[in-house]
Amino acid sequence: MLELTELIGQGAFRACYKHPLTPGLCIKVFLPGKGSARQFKREIEVYKKVRPALQNFICFYQTELVETNLGPGLINELILDDDGQISQSICYYKGQKQIDDEIISGLNEFSECLLKNNLFFYDFNLLNFVIQKKNGRKLLRFIDLKSYHHYKPWTFLGLEKFIPALARLAMKQRLRKLYSRLGLKPEFF
Repeated sequence: MLELTELIGQGAFRACYKHPLTPGLCIKVFLPGKGSARQFKREIEVYKKVRPALQNFICFYQTELVETNLGPGLINELILDDDGQISQSICYYKGQKQIDDEIISGLNEFSECLLKNNLFFYDFNLLNFVIQKKNGRKLLRFIDLKSYHHYKPWTFLGLEKFIPALARLAMKQRLRKLYSRLGLKPEFF
């Protein structure tokens, strides 16, 4: 059993800790009463499905859960900058008014990749996007796959679940909201 002690960050349902034995990895665990190993297993399956298309936009996942002092854990790559520091969220760059052309280009590529491959996510929390400084470049990374096809109806009858064209429209709307929260206007859709 791994003993988790160094908290990196926490959301509404999960907390992320540095891996106690392996630098460059982190372990996500559910907060008490907020989730289960079944949900992590679903996220691993999502990772296997979307990895070929999203490649460098998402972090590496180990495909087996580990037992920790805080319950089942999901091991992921810890996104680090060249200087060894944990990469900052896109919220940090927004707050510093540092959303530049390189970040916008990464966001555009990510959005185009999702639409081209019909990969539909339902939650684009800004804290789930980090900007990794690597080899003198800023790379957009998406660190939370749990909202992939995690169905939340867009239309009254939930028809987008069965009609791909409606799902695509819903995805475009979610992407527009993402850009809007960043003070940007998408130019390609």
